[in-house]
Amino acid sequence: MYDSKAVLGWVSPDGTFTQYDWGEHTTGAEEIIRSKGWYHEFCERYCANERDFLCDKGYCLIHDPGKQEISATHIRPLTNRQRDFLYDYFIQLGDHKKANHMLTEEF
Repeated sequence: MYDSKAVLGWVSPDGTFTQYDWGEHTTGAEEIIRSKGWYHEFCERYCANERDFLCDKGYCLIHDPGKQEISATHIRPLTNRQRDFLYDYFIQLGDHKKANHMLTEEF
């Protein structure tokens, strides 16, 4: 299910959502990295991919790369707070299948 007016952005491990417009998730990742004081660590470890760095820190990206289907991308197991946020997010979009998927163990 795709909603062109959907809110996109990053969900932190504590469930805090930071909104960014379509195509701005890298800029958003840079802002989060700087605000958390992780820039030095990022440069030492990754320096080329801010998105992967944030995902490695436990963040989850809500995006719609092809403007056809909204997805939640993460590389670490989702925290309960992230699952709760994502469940509510997809319920509000009317996507009950994805919402229920957020409640299942994936790792």
